[in-house]
Amino acid sequence: MMKKAWDGYVNFAWGSNELRPQSKGPHNPDVLGTIPMGASIIDGMDTLYIMGMDQEFEAATTWVKNALAFDKQPSLTFF
Repeated sequence: MMKKAWDGYVNFAWGSNELRPQSKGPHNPDVLGTIPMGASIIDGMDTLYIMGMDQEFEAATTWVKNALAFDKQPSLTFF
């Protein structure tokens, strides 16, 4: 199940915060900030590692090294 979910995210929303599974598109909700920061990538890395999904983990690691940036000004929701 993890493999199928991860592949969907990779194919349709890579780098975005979330995948909208029905529309097969990216989603960057206000609660996570409106800028795509790969929240699903970061959140899923420990699971990928524990499950032995080595290729997927390496792709996630590469994305973090090359694309994750904290110099953007997102719109955040504080509740």
